[in-house]
This record gives sequence, C-alpha cells and structure tokens, in this order.
Amino acid sequence: MLIYKNTFENIKTIGLNFPVEDQYYANDREAIVADGITRDPIGISDFSKHTNIDMIKQYPRPSGAELAARKVCDSFSNSSGTLKERLVIANKEVKVLNQKYIKNCDYLENDYYGTVASCINIQNDILNYAYICDCGIIVYDSNGSIKFKTDDDKELYSDPYIDKIGIPWYLPEARKIVRSKYRNNLNNIIDGKCVSYGALTGEEGAIHFIREGSVHLDNEDIIVVYSDGFTNYLNDNEFINQVLNFEQERFEEFIENKSKEDYEKYGKEKTLVIYKTVN
Repeated sequence: MLIYKNTFENIKTIGLNFPVEDQYYANDREAIVADGITRDPIGISDFSKHTNIDMIKQYPRPSGAELAARKVCDSFSNSSGTLKERLVIANKEVKVLNQKYIKNCDYLENDYYGTVASCINIQNDILNYAYICDCGIIVYDSNGSIKFKTDDDKELYSDPYIDKIGIPWYLPEARKIVRSKYRNNLNNIIDGKCVSYGALTGEEGAIHFIREGSVHLDNEDIIVVYSDGFTNYLNDNEFINQVLNFEQERFEEFIENKSKEDYEKYGKEKTLVIYKTVN
C-alpha cells in the first residue's frame, strides 16, 4: 500500500526559484526516485570566490539535472521489463537529452546532464529493487528494525579515493577529475579494484553500475525509496517511529524541524516514497 510520496525543497533555496532536481514517480506497486546531479553555476569556475547567493543566481534555469531526473522518471513510468532493463532504457533517454543540449562536454559548466536513481516493484511478498549510486531503498519490519538497506556505492568505493585527490571541490580541476575519471569509468582501477561510481548520464559505462535484487516482505513491513538527502534520517529513531505510525501532518512537521535543526545533515533537497505491506 502506498502511504506517502513527496519532495522536500532545500531549505536554503525556498522562494529563490531554484530548480527542483529531485523527481519521482509512484503508483500502488512501483516507484522511482531520481536525484539530478548538481550543475556548475554559469560563468563561475572557482566557487571559493563567490557567495552562495552568487551561485544560486548563476545556477542554470532550466537545470539539466532537473531535466535528466524528470526524463528518467517519465521513461520508467512508460517502459516495461525488469527494473534494471528499465533503468538502461532511461539511460538511453538521457543520452538523447545530452545529444540535444551538450555539444562538447567539459565536465564543468557543460558537463553531461545526469541523475542517480532507485526504484522498486512490489509483487505479492517480493520486493524487487534496482538503484545506481546513492539513491536507495530501505525496509523496516513492524518493530522498526532494518531488514534491508541498499549500499551507497559512491561512499563505499569512490569517496575514499576521491578524498585523496588533494584538490578542493571548489576548484574546477577537482570537479573535472571526479566527473571524467570516477564516474561511469570501468577502467578506473586502484588497489586492484574499480573505484568509480555510476550515474545515468547516457554514457554506456553507466549500465555496469546499476545494482538489482529482491527481498522477501512480511506483513506490516515499511519500504522507503529515497534520495540521498534522507540518508541521515534512516537510522534516526524518531524518523523510524514517524514512519511506523505515519500521520502526514505530523511527519511533515518533523521533517521541517529536522531540516532547520542541522542544514548540512538534514536540510538539503530530499525525496521519499513510503509503502506498507498489508496482507
């Protein structure tokens, strides 16, 4: 049973006409959440020389991140096959988008449009899932214990090596290295393993970073499909209690308060779709 679906805007951009780069689609048995990959502001390469207001004013509108996320959700809702096959189709749709708008990718202002995503399909007592990068799926049992949670592949495999680049993210050199070397690159082998992460940019390498699987569901299990803005909520006992005893007004008030409490941890743009199994 579908309980709830919503995108919560970044609290620092409310009222500033900032693009909504999280998108979702959900019906009674399946859902997808897509988190568009943040773009570089137009005409700004060294972020340290500009204020946040400058960055927001120069942010592209429309945003390629929003377009890519919406394209993936639309593609998912109109395609068939396994979840992975549908994400592969969606990646091809993003490729078409990039062929239209990005003539010469520079991995900076003219980087490929892209998004990460997670999706599910519920068939009786089986949860099928697929995801790429740091969008995810978590299942709580009726007592609030975590039965299953997808991994954040970027955090597991890429970030420890990205952190060693030694160039701060605000400089264009760092962003170019990460996007060209660490994204969708199967040949990025360090310490005998691939340390790249995946994103739906239309690049062929993306399909190798799509993970899929299935989980058995019990009565009154709670399934949450989420973008990474909700990652820090998932082990919070109050969040789990809110989800188990869901009341929309109370839940939204809780999220608003948490967002204001600690922006870096809780306040950024975030999306979730919640289901509960009922026999």
